[in-house]
Amino acid sequence: MSILSEQAFPRSVRDVKLTPRGQVFPSPTTWRDQVVYFLLPDRFSDNQEKSRPLFDYQQPEQFRNLDKKVWMASGQRFQGGTLRGIVGKLDYLKKLGVTTLWLGPIWRQRPDLQTYHGYGIQNFLDVDPRFGTRQDLRDLVDGAHERGMYVLLDIIYNHTGNNWFYADENEQPVDTRPYRYSPPYPFHGWRSATGQSVQEIAQVDDGVWPIEFQNLDIYHRAGSIGHWDPESWENPMHPQTEFRRGDFFDLKDLALETNIIETIIKVYRYWIAVSDCDGFRIDTVKHVPWEVSRCFCGAIREYAESIGKENFLLLGEVTGGAEMERNYLEVFGRNIDATLDIGDPARRLTGMVKGLYEPSTFFDQFGGHDILGSHRETGRYHVSILDDHDMVGRDGKYRFSAHVDIPKRFEQVAHAVGVQLTTLGIPCIYYGTEQGFDGNQDQHDVRFEPFGGEDRYIRESMFGSTFGAFETSGCHFFNENHPSYLRIAAIARIRNRSDRVGKTLRRGRQYLRDTSLLDQDFTVPRRGELIGWSRILFDCEVLITLNTHGTESRGAWVIVDSDLHPKGSTMSILYKGDWSDENLQNPPQDQRLTVSEHKGRCALWIELPPAGMAIFASEVLSIAAGGM
Repeated sequence: MSILSEQAFPRSVRDVKLTPRGQVFPSPTTWRDQVVYFLLPDRFSDNQEKSRPLFDYQQPEQFRNLDKKVWMASGQRFQGGTLRGIVGKLDYLKKLGVTTLWLGPIWRQRPDLQTYHGYGIQNFLDVDPRFGTRQDLRDLVDGAHERGMYVLLDIIYNHTGNNWFYADENEQPVDTRPYRYSPPYPFHGWRSATGQSVQEIAQVDDGVWPIEFQNLDIYHRAGSIGHWDPESWENPMHPQTEFRRGDFFDLKDLALETNIIETIIKVYRYWIAVSDCDGFRIDTVKHVPWEVSRCFCGAIREYAESIGKENFLLLGEVTGGAEMERNYLEVFGRNIDATLDIGDPARRLTGMVKGLYEPSTFFDQFGGHDILGSHRETGRYHVSILDDHDMVGRDGKYRFSAHVDIPKRFEQVAHAVGVQLTTLGIPCIYYGTEQGFDGNQDQHDVRFEPFGGEDRYIRESMFGSTFGAFETSGCHFFNENHPSYLRIAAIARIRNRSDRVGKTLRRGRQYLRDTSLLDQDFTVPRRGELIGWSRILFDCEVLITLNTHGTESRGAWVIVDSDLHPKGSTMSILYKGDWSDENLQNPPQDQRLTVSEHKGRCALWIELPPAGMAIFASEVLSIAAGGM
């Protein structure tokens, strides 16, 4: 293994070598088979948890020993998570059922700014030393591959960090200017390692690297975006639209119509060669012109295929709704492969699980009834999101469990993830969700600080820093016996099975099932009631049922496929959310439910406790077995 940590970073892309630094790990056959876990390296683990106590979710006040003002302020600063810390938690993630890691950006940030999230890159060819080294990154990817897991790196290429200053009207350095189309604002100086404006880049922490990014002509220098979506008169795909030319707050926008795109392509080809990663999550795709996105994706895919990664994933963050997403999705492999279901789809998922939305509001997305149509229906072009680090398009910065005080709140969040694991799409779990994290903007106290930076409250620390979840410090949250963790792991084990049941959950057709309540006729279930949906692949059906009422039990007749499950047949019980911890980890065998006839339909009678979930399956021998 090469010792990448001892090598200085390349100063220019001309010095970059694109020969893979070791054996190349092959791509998965289809990304529909994966369970993704998204984490921010600074907030996940520092590999020192053994020296700290485990948070007791039954006594949450025990570790709330830090002054609220200090706790709030620390959320805006680096907390100390590392790549080695993530390596130490690979087994924790494997047991949870994770098959793919999505790492928040690990690139070198400015030493004088607290861009702990990683999206303000100062050096595109180095790992931030607070996270570790390039060798640590390779060790992490190797460790994941040894466990049969894949790794996605979060990349940014439409902007750099706050690496230089504008000149204001008085020739003073300022971070931002209001947006204007032209002429470009004047440049004042490069940002030094200590945050001063300087004319020369004298060391590696000054300005921006590699040297190709030190050419002022590659920046629009148009000031900060004021309008984040197209105006009514604008063509949203036009490259001159404001949100494709302006800075991302104080993060400086790149003029991707220049030859800097060739440099960017080589930068990220280099990171594939160095890390052996398996895909990219691409930030802020909406802010990149469509033609540039196609150029970048084509070039990255071509390189990945040339070294043996035949299905390198290019997952895009496209805000602005389904129409904008559809513009970038490319079924012929010439643009991004999939998009994140941020915004409205995530809101529908949350609302349905909590009994606030009609189930059809969620499931109609998969029937070709929204603008993505068959893109969503196949399940391969979208990644399902519940919680995430931005909560764009939501009703505020609130994790799913924020302000949830029902007795079964840990079961409820686990079963929300259970919906992700059993419906069409590639499920993505946001770190801390499996521990019931409830971060939200209402934790902000204006007595200590004017409101702002609310993102911090949904980016809690898991490892025991001063910005721990639930307003704690000094304790960690890697509890493999947590009620949410146990239930997510149990459902993921079913999804990840190598038999037809697992494949059906990952790839089968999907149907929202009619239900019958109180001896009424079968109809589409309503909000707050027991709902059911089936995944069918050839002659295998998996039925999933969920009580969307958080405080009351619910029962209903749920239709199953009569050809596969005639009256008198049985279906195996694979999961029940109210099983004991022992049964969740070692499911009881040969528990079955008999299919009955109700109002002329083949159906199961199912009763579930508040926020409960159950999964049933039966594999029927193929009719072809007897010949034709």
